[in-house]
Amino acid sequence: MLPTIFSIALDVPLNRLFDYLSGGFVAQVGNRVVVPFAGRNLIGVIVDISNQSEYPIEKLKPVSHVFDEVIVDNPSFRLLNFCADYYHYPLGQALISTLPLRLRQTKPAVSRKMFAYQLAKNVDGALVSPKKVVMQRILTALHAKQEVTEADLALISSSWRKAIADLKALNLVTAHEVVAVKATLATSTTEPVLNSEQINAIECVLALTHIFKPWLLYGVTGSGKTEVYIQVLQQILNQKNAQEIGAQVLVLVPEINLTPQLEARFRSRLSQFPLVTLHSNLSESERLQNWLAASSGAAKIVIGTRLSVFTPMPQLKMIVMDEEHDGSYKQQDGMRYHARDVAMVRAKQLNIPIILGSATPSLETWFNAKAVPDLTQKNSQKPQYGLLTLTKRAVENAALPEIYCIDIAKSPTENGLSPLLIKALQERINKGEQSLLFINRRGYAPVLHCNACQWVAPCTRCSARLVVHLSQKRLKCHHCGHEQKIPLQCPSCGNADMRPVGQATQRLEQTLQTLLPNARIARVDRDSMRNKNALTDLLTQVHNQEIDILVGTQMLAKGHDFPNLTLVGVIDTDSALYSPDFRASERLFAQLMQVAGRAGRADKAGQVLIQTAFPQHMLFHALREQNYASYADELLQERLVMQFPPTRFFALLRAEANDFSLVQQFLNQAVNLARGLKSEVMIYDPLRPQMERLKSMERAQVLLQANTRAALQRLLKVWMPQIRALSIAAKVRWSLDIDPLEF
Repeated sequence: MLPTIFSIALDVPLNRLFDYLSGGFVAQVGNRVVVPFAGRNLIGVIVDISNQSEYPIEKLKPVSHVFDEVIVDNPSFRLLNFCADYYHYPLGQALISTLPLRLRQTKPAVSRKMFAYQLAKNVDGALVSPKKVVMQRILTALHAKQEVTEADLALISSSWRKAIADLKALNLVTAHEVVAVKATLATSTTEPVLNSEQINAIECVLALTHIFKPWLLYGVTGSGKTEVYIQVLQQILNQKNAQEIGAQVLVLVPEINLTPQLEARFRSRLSQFPLVTLHSNLSESERLQNWLAASSGAAKIVIGTRLSVFTPMPQLKMIVMDEEHDGSYKQQDGMRYHARDVAMVRAKQLNIPIILGSATPSLETWFNAKAVPDLTQKNSQKPQYGLLTLTKRAVENAALPEIYCIDIAKSPTENGLSPLLIKALQERINKGEQSLLFINRRGYAPVLHCNACQWVAPCTRCSARLVVHLSQKRLKCHHCGHEQKIPLQCPSCGNADMRPVGQATQRLEQTLQTLLPNARIARVDRDSMRNKNALTDLLTQVHNQEIDILVGTQMLAKGHDFPNLTLVGVIDTDSALYSPDFRASERLFAQLMQVAGRAGRADKAGQVLIQTAFPQHMLFHALREQNYASYADELLQERLVMQFPPTRFFALLRAEANDFSLVQQFLNQAVNLARGLKSEVMIYDPLRPQMERLKSMERAQVLLQANTRAALQRLLKVWMPQIRALSIAAKVRWSLDIDPLEF
């Protein structure tokens, strides 16, 4: 009798599968297994079962254990195989990296019971001694919100279990089991009245729900894109055949901060359908429960961030990707996939529709949704996606904000603020309205500068400057995390007259406190929002009218609605206008359009004031007209002429090491190999990136440029095995980035 052989994907950096004997275990493709590998036990997933192996049977080891659950289904294998091939990444590492942490461990995936806690009736806080700090903190948290989960408690203290047990013993709290996935009670939320553009968008999508059809939903901020998503998904989930098979939908969002708001809207409007979320703020138990609910089909709606695009969903019928232009969808380490592209492939493989939503679509998506004339080849790109446009704000009589540029060449700034902007802030305070000042740079100032010798505080581990954080009396690197005390005198010349130069959030906050002493000011950046509930608490203050001016980074620009916020001031934009990064102006427009969307809602007109030395730049002209389409068309023509994406296709071979000579040797050998292959692909010489040194590692890269994806992939298919075979490849840290966003 022939032996049963399992071909297994393992989380190791080798581009192959590994054969093991079944060891008497009965298994299926997709089962998790534990196997011996290089003196340790590893978790793996069975990819194939056969009676043959290219290796001698007597040299094969048996598996140690087979878990009985199938965790990877056939559609998931198909998607992951595509990604491993396209991104030239080992299948085993790709597969294992998409699983929840609990499924990457060599033990059964036990989904233990989860509990949430509430205050009991008639709570007598005096029963708890003030010395019981953890118990007091838990009571404070329970007073602030009706219910806390185990994940909330873990953030309060690592010893929360004993504290909660003591509170239960005193009858001060009650506990109830949290069901991972359940439908909620229907609410009385009234469906908003749709305008003609929304109705048209919904009808177009619903007319083609049984085939692969990509849609770009292009709508200005506040135009009701989310309402279109909800009504389309409601129809899909309510279809008779969909109810019979238990249809599922996947909604992707770029950042964790956007998940709770979208979740709340979906729960109130689609309350009859079990919903789960998947993101990194969940505890490992919560993530496992929600992942299993999705992969079993129990959850009908899954809202998640980038990695959720790989979640097995046996009855997936539609994918929605909100804010599709956002760079957060691109993975920057490991398998460097773009969730938008993976979602598109998944929809095509499953023959289902996909909606990409944005007020400022990426040029890649815009290119696919438009008939773009190619001036270099005298032909046109035919539209690949359906284009649905929302030009009006969804709320009746809600006007788009007015956008003005303040020419700082004519109206000089005082500590970063122009007189016109200061006056506008004071006017809003007098009216009882709120303002937002946007500067995408945290800290106190970008650099510490010596006036005597022009020394600037450098990071010792990166080719970057240290940022001044005055409140903590520290200099910090925002790239590698290195920090040190602010020196009392210049390390170069001994001069004591050193000053912070430039604007950042902390300095702007301090300036406002001086200029507008009666204003209630709050700063919103990664430094001030480190605690889990800090942002939620601040948003509550804003909605309660307890804040006059918000000073914030991009954290505030996305997805938050402030009904009383009528003024947005943008402090520093010009550096992105002439950046060496060819995507910088595209990102800047999206960022400014997004932050401008925070100004004004319904009955209150909004105003946006942008400080710039280049008010006549075409970006600001398009922004004032709120006409992204014309600006995107201009950028596309530039890209066509310059032969940049999306009209051409790039890959980057990156390398880094402590010794730069090793990086040079590796990349030179790799380039010589590539140029020895017959290919249409342009191979550029190795170059240092803008950040030449990062975390004490010297860096360089090689750019590959092709007219077609197929040509690029043909070269990479031959070149990658050659690179892996180089002896020097083991002496450097190297990676391949297909369709890179960062250069």
